[in-house]
Amino acid sequence: MTEAIDPRDGASPAAAGDVTVLAVDDNATARLMMKSLASRLGYRPLEASDGAEALRMLGAHPEIRVVLLDRDMPGMDGIRTVGEMKKTARFSRIPVVMVTGANTPEEVREGIEAGVFYYLEKPPDPRLLASVLSSALRQSQQAAALQDARVSTTGFDLTDAVRFRFRTPKEAVALAGFVANYFPDPERTLDGIAALLSNAVEHGLCRIGYEAKGALLAQGNFAAELEQRAARLPKGQHATAAVMRRPDGVLLAVTDPGPGFNWRDYMQIDMSRSAASHGRGILRARATAFDELKFNESGNQVAGLARPREEFEW
Repeated sequence: MTEAIDPRDGASPAAAGDVTVLAVDDNATARLMMKSLASRLGYRPLEASDGAEALRMLGAHPEIRVVLLDRDMPGMDGIRTVGEMKKTARFSRIPVVMVTGANTPEEVREGIEAGVFYYLEKPPDPRLLASVLSSALRQSQQAAALQDARVSTTGFDLTDAVRFRFRTPKEAVALAGFVANYFPDPERTLDGIAALLSNAVEHGLCRIGYEAKGALLAQGNFAAELEQRAARLPKGQHATAAVMRRPDGVLLAVTDPGPGFNWRDYMQIDMSRSAASHGRGILRARATAFDELKFNESGNQVAGLARPREEFEW
């Protein structure tokens, strides 16, 4: 009898049994392994043998919340599959965990730029997979919340500059959905904006560092602790976000009152953190959301610039 994995070992969500995961691999044995691991973690697995079938499964099963995807497959490989997912609004925000033997820094960078959420090396360690799936599910839930916060873009292009203040996790998510409408491509920048605003709340206002966040996530206490710390903030203490329209694009500047952090560690790919449960928001914002991303020396202020995409002309 196969031993079940305690969800707490990887901080799997309590409602994992309600979550459908799609395992995609051209190797039947690899698919069986991923499905078995997902089942042992309490998830409901589906499978596809290549990228084309994965897209068909996503269309037929809107309940799929996370995709476990092989990189090297005949026909439509993993990178191309992610690219096709990004072209479809329904699929574009589904987190993709690439489970592969191809994990050099260059390959990981290519995956992140394509929109891959996490990388895991074959065969994945069960407890590592539990942690990564839990993190991907949090991303999926945040993506849904961000979409709910989106509003009509009518009138946003008439604004030259605007400034906001915020102090709680919920305010950061709501503001991200609102602020994205000022940008040339709201869907492209939405996750990056959320990452910068959330970082200002978590690290700047609530002083939860990388190690502390990892420990709280492992215990399942991160969201509660973050809310409690935000509620105890001194009256009048907040972070700010300013949006400015410039000739070369739209600029977002986020400032928090914290001491800052070593942002340089999170602007590049660090293979030692390749399967960590967190710590990729800034890298993904830099790779996919903004054309330029710069911090001040201490790290308590960041500016992201998004330029308009040039239209192809015949």
